Formats: sequence, C-alpha cells, structure tokens
Amino acid sequence: MTRKLILLDLALAAVVCFLVFEMRREWVEAHARAQAFLSAKVKQAPAPRLAALPKVSPLAAIAFAEVAQLNLFSKDRNPQVIIDVEPPKVKPVPAFPVARGVLLWPGTPPVVVLSLRPGGAQKGYGVGERIGDWMIVSVDSQYVVFEWDGKEFKKRIDELMDRSVAQAAETAQAPAASAASNAPPAAKAQSLSDSTKSDRWVDVNSPDMRGCKSGDDTAAGTVVEGFKKVVSVTPFGSACRWEQVK
Repeated sequence: MTRKLILLDLALAAVVCFLVFEMRREWVEAHARAQAFLSAKVKQAPAPRLAALPKVSPLAAIAFAEVAQLNLFSKDRNPQVIIDVEPPKVKPVPAFPVARGVLLWPGTPPVVVLSLRPGGAQKGYGVGERIGDWMIVSVDSQYVVFEWDGKEFKKRIDELMDRSVAQAAETAQAPAASAASNAPPAAKAQSLSDSTKSDRWVDVNSPDMRGCKSGDDTAAGTVVEGFKKVVSVTPFGSACRWEQVK
C-alpha cells in the first residue's frame, strides 16, 4: 500500500515539473518575441509634398451683389430703382341734362326737349347735336343715349325729367286746398255763383274749368271763387288752368 502511494506521488511530482517547464518555455519565447519586436527598426518613408494653394483673386464689391439681393433686410437689395408712376386722373362725369319730353312726329327725326339744369332754358335737340359736354347719339320714346369723352350713357327719359316745378306746385297747392276744404258752404256757393264774372280767368266754355289770363302771377294752388289754380309741366313749357274745387 505504501509503495503504491509513493509511486503516485512521484507521478504527480513529475507532472508538476513538466507543467512548470512548459510554462517557463512559453514565457521565455513570448519575452523573446516582445524584445525582438521592440528592438526592430522601421524604415521611415518620406512625407508627401503638399500641393500649392490656389491663388486668391483680389476682393471686388460686384462679386457680393447676389448676397445683397438675397438679404431681405438690405437697403440696396434691388439695384433697379422703381419709379412710381402716378395713375391717370379720372375725369368726373358731368351732370346729365334735364329732360322735358320727347317729340315724335311721323316722317321726322325724334327730338328730345332738354335743359342744362333744372329750371333752365329748354330747347329741342336731335341726334348729333350737343348740349353742354354731351352729344345726343340716339333718341326714342323711352331712352336717350348720350356720348361724353368717348363713352356712351343710356338714360331713361323718366329718370331725366325735371320734377322740381311739379314738386313746388304740389307744395303750394297743399295749404290752399286745405283752406278751401275748410271754407264754409255759404262762401263756396257764393264763389260758384260768381265764377263766370271774375276777371282772373278766361271762359273756355266748360263749367268745371277756366283758362288763365296772360300775365297771371297767382301762385299755383290758390283758390278763388271756388276755382283752384293748377300749373302742370309740358314739353312746351308750363300749362296753367283754373279747376273747380269739388
């Protein structure tokens, strides 16, 4: 038994010695390789020559024009000066003439009675004639076409009619008619009985109407002896008559 143990110990000792020997050999070889690597001399290659830098051209202000144009906050962004052109002034359209009526006779050109302003002198105008700044282009029973500054304007006759005289007559007739309606019946009967004897009108052989005398300046709407003065506007001027108050 003891002999076997001794042989086993010897075998183990031999294995340990072999391992130590191999480890030392490996270390020696590694150390030798390291020393050989560190002591080796590397041949130094020559450094490459650097290429010459390109020649820089001198600075010029014109080369930076694009920079100024792309800068939104630069005052000289746009080198082209824009001159503001004042728009042409538009001439105001003059006032249209005032119409008094249209004369349409078979076989003759139509004539429109016009005046330059309300209450002004009236005159008949045909196609091609001028009134103030306007020229008559065409006339019919409903429309008048004017030409001014190369432009044509189509207007209705009733739009151009002078209503100032008619309005003034209606205004004057209102208080007179009110006074006549409030008059006592006896006064009305007296006026009717003496109507044919008045020197304010002309007898026209009508029981309900009297004609105005020349130079009669009585205001429209005045009631005298049961008759009221009525003034109406016609294409030929003002028409005057006395109508019986009913």
